[in-house]
Amino acid sequence: MKIFNVVAAVVVLPALVSAGAAAELSAADRAWIAACVTQLANEPAPNADVKRRYCLCMHEQFDDNQPVTQTEMERMYPPLHRACNRESGWK
Repeated sequence: MKIFNVVAAVVVLPALVSAGAAAELSAADRAWIAACVTQLANEPAPNADVKRRYCLCMHEQFDDNQPVTQTEMERMYPPLHRACNRESGWK
C-alpha cells in the first residue's frame, strides 16, 4: 500500500502543490513548513522560495496526524523526496 501511496503522490503532486493549498494551511502546518525551511538553511538552493515549495510539497503528502520531520520523510520515502525536488524546481 505504501508503494501505491508514493506512486500516487508522484502522479498527483503538481495538483497538490498550489497557491490554493498554501492559503488553506493551519498555524501548525505553517510552523512545520517554517521548521522545514530552517532545517534546509545550509542546503544550496536557487532561492528561499524553492525551499518553501519543497517543504510545502513534502508536508502535503502526509496526514496531519503523522508528526514526522522533513528529514524523517526523506528517509522513509526517497521517491517522494525526489519528486518534491523536481516539483519545487530545486534540481
